[in-house]
Amino acid sequence: MDALTLKQKLQHIQSVNRSIDHVEQPYELALHMMKHIGSTDPVLRDELIYVTFATWIGQGVFSEDQLRHVLQLALDDQHLFYGIGEQGTDSVFTRTFSVLLLPPILNVDRQRTFLDKEDITGIHHRLTTYLEREKDVRGYADNKGWAHAPAHAADAVEDLAQSLYLVRTDLQELLHALTVKITESSVVYIHDEDQRIAQAVITILRRNLLEQKDITVWIDSLHQGDKAENRSLLETSQMSLNVRLFLQTLYLAIRTEEAEPFPVVRSMVLQALGREK
Repeated sequence: MDALTLKQKLQHIQSVNRSIDHVEQPYELALHMMKHIGSTDPVLRDELIYVTFATWIGQGVFSEDQLRHVLQLALDDQHLFYGIGEQGTDSVFTRTFSVLLLPPILNVDRQRTFLDKEDITGIHHRLTTYLEREKDVRGYADNKGWAHAPAHAADAVEDLAQSLYLVRTDLQELLHALTVKITESSVVYIHDEDQRIAQAVITILRRNLLEQKDITVWIDSLHQGDKAENRSLLETSQMSLNVRLFLQTLYLAIRTEEAEPFPVVRSMVLQALGREK
């Protein structure tokens, strides 16, 4: 199915509140949506394909086997890792809208478990690798809509971190992968990336599996980029701004949290902000 035909079909479905009553083969249509998930048409990609996916996944339209297959497609080299490492190209849309399918699928798994430990381990590996390798951190691309890799990936981390299969070392690895994005030096984040990443971090901390030394090492790692010898003054300044904005956002988000480990984390964040001045 070509992009125009798919767009027209999804617009019709949208006109009837995305009801599947008159959709003969919703899963077959979903496979066509996966082929166009990286479209440069923001209406098709964002408002139609993604929203339809999220709605139908939440409504239980797909069987567990079908959901598992969509998950496998989203994580494969032609989706999550399509053109990985490129910057400023259209391949970013395929990657960032594929990763955005993880939250609704993982939400279904929390309601009725259908993913096993091996599945979660695989998602964890692919997601952390993606965070570390994604180089295109544009927020909004003129005429093409949202790319938003750091925010979309952080949303996926937030859902994955809730899996009871994840243990302390898994959460440490998620924090490390997020740190790669927090310490971005090529741009200054202006599209709420700090909010989305902070929520993912809070979810990780809320599991209360990390030891105090783990959190100390993590917060210290946010400043390691200051020591990089090959960064320009501009890059160092942009990274510092991103780190400071993230820490401020995190502090405000946890300022009233009294459950462990948040009182200790607040103190650490305040100390780190003092170092940022």
